[in-house]
Amino acid sequence: MSPKSVPEGIWADQPFKLLDTPGKDKPLSDPVVYVASHMALVHNTFIRALNSIYLHAPLIAPGNKSLARDMLTYCQCWVALVALHHQAEENFLFSAFEKRIPAAKGILATNVRQHDEFHSGLDAFKKYVEIALAGGEPYCSEKLLKLVDAFSEPLMKHFADEIPTLMRMQEAGQIEEVMKIHEEFEVIVRKDIDASKVGPMTLLNADKTFEGGKHPFPVMPKFVPYLIKYLVSRKYAGAWKFGSCDYWGQPVTLFMNTPEGKQALKAGNE
Repeated sequence: MSPKSVPEGIWADQPFKLLDTPGKDKPLSDPVVYVASHMALVHNTFIRALNSIYLHAPLIAPGNKSLARDMLTYCQCWVALVALHHQAEENFLFSAFEKRIPAAKGILATNVRQHDEFHSGLDAFKKYVEIALAGGEPYCSEKLLKLVDAFSEPLMKHFADEIPTLMRMQEAGQIEEVMKIHEEFEVIVRKDIDASKVGPMTLLNADKTFEGGKHPFPVMPKFVPYLIKYLVSRKYAGAWKFGSCDYWGQPVTLFMNTPEGKQALKAGNE
């Protein structure tokens, strides 16, 4: 994909495949179905954002300093979002399930081990992005995507595998405890959040129309999207053009296929 090629009609549901939720054909009133579906929706937010990186990055020439910096910032915010999620899993979620639901012991073992399979790749991606943003290395889309390719396979496998694992909590019983642990996990994530990075990145890649719009994700008071759009998003304002949705969860045309985006790519790449 050369810097001058702008694929028409594609969206952030590719190249990495979005996950179906258990709630697609099961009642969300079941706590385990709800928790597993919520996790799939969280993972899909990460996947759409990574897809938007994968689709936009090759179109930005090294000399297009403004767009390159915005893309690197977007990548930095994506890393912050994924790291926050996985740290909360490692520090609380996985151990809480095993300690408080004895019959669940061992169910999550594979998912815990999978974190080790992509950590080094994510760290290398983060390091390159930070160095490039600091001016220590030039923007290079080939290197950026090569780093993504190094961790994407184990990361996508982990995202997919975690959903059926959570559904196995039905075998362990104590399904109400599953919901309590999930709620505590959400509190921990919100407590440690860097809102200026994570808030916009989440909203701008959370498709509320997914699977017919049956999933209220992310769940928040109605005023919060306004707060994030008009206040919280200012710090990294240039990055958010690459999001796949608006602040209210409606899919939007990807930046590279908008008139504004085509002009910015053309002007900066010449």
